[in-house]
Amino acid sequence: MRGEEQLKQELHDFQKEKDRIRNIVGQVGGSGGTTHNNIINTVLLCIIGVLLLLGGLLQKIELQLALEVAILVGILKLLWMFYEAQKANHFQFWILNSLEFRINEIHRRVRKMEKKLNEAEQVKNEEVKETEED
Repeated sequence: MRGEEQLKQELHDFQKEKDRIRNIVGQVGGSGGTTHNNIINTVLLCIIGVLLLLGGLLQKIELQLALEVAILVGILKLLWMFYEAQKANHFQFWILNSLEFRINEIHRRVRKMEKKLNEAEQVKNEEVKETEED
């Protein structure tokens, strides 16, 4: 029963850590659902809508000028999206690089432990041989 409680505790800790990492990646731009991004997207889409409304339906400004400015705003939105994606990719690369470094460090420690274990087994085997010869 004790092993089951320990597994439940480890699962709970894993879920907490997973949620924490998900929140961090979301803040950097991984989820795309942040309030800041939503505000910028809404403002840019409203500007495009107003330009098309003024230029196309109401004819307050030239249609060609309205279309060109709307395209410019659309390009600015694309640039913003690329920037956010690049930020998220950089953060994910940093995490993966840190994990690789730690895995390599653990691998070196395991190799050292294996080497010491083999040396200890050799010493033990030699002692056993010596006691058998006596």
